[in-house]
Amino acid sequence: MSGSSPIPAPDPLAEALLENQQLRQQLSQSAEQLQRFLYAAGHDLQEPLRGIITYAQLLERQSASESTNREYTTFILSSALRMRELLQQILVYSRAGAAAKQRKVINLNVPLQMALMNLAPQITASGAKVSRGSPLPDVIGDENEVSQVFQHILGNSLKFRSAEPLEILIGAEKGSDECRISVRDNGLGIDPRFCEQAILPFKRLHSSEVAGNGLGLAICDKLVRANQGRLWVESDGSRGTTVFFTLPV
Repeated sequence: MSGSSPIPAPDPLAEALLENQQLRQQLSQSAEQLQRFLYAAGHDLQEPLRGIITYAQLLERQSASESTNREYTTFILSSALRMRELLQQILVYSRAGAAAKQRKVINLNVPLQMALMNLAPQITASGAKVSRGSPLPDVIGDENEVSQVFQHILGNSLKFRSAEPLEILIGAEKGSDECRISVRDNGLGIDPRFCEQAILPFKRLHSSEVAGNGLGLAICDKLVRANQGRLWVESDGSRGTTVFFTLPV
């Protein structure tokens, strides 16, 4: 064919350099994430340790009454239990995404139902109303990991509820290459300025009166990314929170 220019052959060296650059960027990002995680973990682990040490020292130094000793022992036990829970969650976070190799076509109703069964006592105790906006579609993912994502998100809604009766709506919009899942509640909400921070490890945006360790959404984010999706949070700060995540289809 006259006038046509030959298509240049790919340059193996250029492709190798590009792949190397991308790998270096990924490693750098992973190192930064690990550094932030270790710093936050070290900071949070010190608080229960301080409680254990302080009240153990008081017991050692004082000839206190039986009631005072009982009070100190309660504080020590409470701090130790908090530390155990935090360490357990750190282990969960470190293993999150390990099963992503088992991804397959699943119907979202199955992992959602698994999560609802695990949370049934809390849902009943809170009087929460959990509903689905439409039949949930099929996606590609690991069933157990997607169930963990639902369970952590729903667990947050149960924790951070307002004085109003709690309502949680679960929906999904299926596109050509991914499905966007939403879990919307009418709870306390999050200041819009801090929505991006909500998924960081150990980031607590509410008072310490609400139980938790700030790892729930961080675990969800890691699980979703391992299943080739993404997760984000939206809130106007006063009318509840919506957690979105995507999964391939």
